[in-house]
Amino acid sequence: MPEKEIKHIEGILQEEDITRMEPEEDETYKKVEACQNCGLCLAVCPILEVIKHESYSGPRSITSELSRTVREFWKAKDVVYFCTQCGRCQEICSKNVPVPDMVTLIRSKLFEQRRDLVPESFEPMLQNLKEHGLAFEPMEGEARVESAQGRLEMLGLPYMPDKIKSNAEVLYFPGCQADNLLPEIRESAKLVLEKLGVDYTLLPGLRCCSLPAILMGDSEMVDKLEKDFLEKVENLGVKTVVTTCAGCTATLEGIRQRNNADFEVKHIIEYIIEDFGREKFEKLLKNHPEHVSVTLHSPCHLDRHVGKYTTDYAEEILEILPNVEIKRLEDPERCCGAGGLLNLYNPQISRAIVRKEIEDIQKSGAQKVVTPCPLCLVQIDQALFRKKAKTEALDYTVFLAKRLYGA
Repeated sequence: MPEKEIKHIEGILQEEDITRMEPEEDETYKKVEACQNCGLCLAVCPILEVIKHESYSGPRSITSELSRTVREFWKAKDVVYFCTQCGRCQEICSKNVPVPDMVTLIRSKLFEQRRDLVPESFEPMLQNLKEHGLAFEPMEGEARVESAQGRLEMLGLPYMPDKIKSNAEVLYFPGCQADNLLPEIRESAKLVLEKLGVDYTLLPGLRCCSLPAILMGDSEMVDKLEKDFLEKVENLGVKTVVTTCAGCTATLEGIRQRNNADFEVKHIIEYIIEDFGREKFEKLLKNHPEHVSVTLHSPCHLDRHVGKYTTDYAEEILEILPNVEIKRLEDPERCCGAGGLLNLYNPQISRAIVRKEIEDIQKSGAQKVVTPCPLCLVQIDQALFRKKAKTEALDYTVFLAKRLYGA
């Protein structure tokens, strides 16, 4: 490139207060150039299934905005916040263009250099992360216990006090939603681990896995939460981190890989099949008096960001539960529309996406829909309520606990 052009670009960078990208960021950015504009991604994007937005023509519009000689990433502000991070675009792409990674990178650059362009709807969550290290304001002391006991009583499940100790084999990491908004998930996981006879502990002072900070682009908070997690896991000396949240699973596994950490991260579904074992689990099962038909919603963060085998495992467990009939969805990989913070950025589009999922669930004729993701659960449960549907939404781990304890 001629020196005159280089100086011109340097001048633009200085004038716009734009910092250069790190080498690993630059490498990710360059992968956009592999986009062939074939349009395959347009057929699977959940956003495009429900809207025709003049400023958003799908994942391809993200790549076209970013494949410029001068990287004016701030011009992608109108497209990167529409992404649910479902990953279907990358999955179908013949060149494996990492659109979700690009969206994450651009959001972080906007947060760092053009904070005025970050959606205002993110602010409450940013404040919670800053003040509490959690995505939601935490419940404390007696209020937490009373809430948990009340939820379990309604489900017909017993309450069990927390365990916090060093040198346990397993750390149960509930995540922000289960720890503060959906305590029945947190408590049900403890009950399942107890039934399996697992030597487990919880964290002394849970902090967020960092996924919300990643999605908002707050890299400084991401680094802080990652460091906190690694230090606590090392101090506890656990061999495996077990989760009940799809987003936490994918995020914590990413942390483990980046730091080459000496522990495993597994969703409780993975742990049951791979570590405890199907045969041992099957021996624990007793006949349940209630026959129930269920359908499984597979969350994007497990199915694509961790691996499709997780959906196979989830179905395998459901198949061996006594008196449980599985009714499969027509499109089991459909995004519910809550991911990528789209439910905060544009609730209308988010709700339009989940309506497609609700139609699929109702067509299945299942009495219950279960999902191993708190975010998907809330999204689907609220949509079923708005639709006045008879189908009940349950967290996967809660459903397991109810079948294991005869509730």
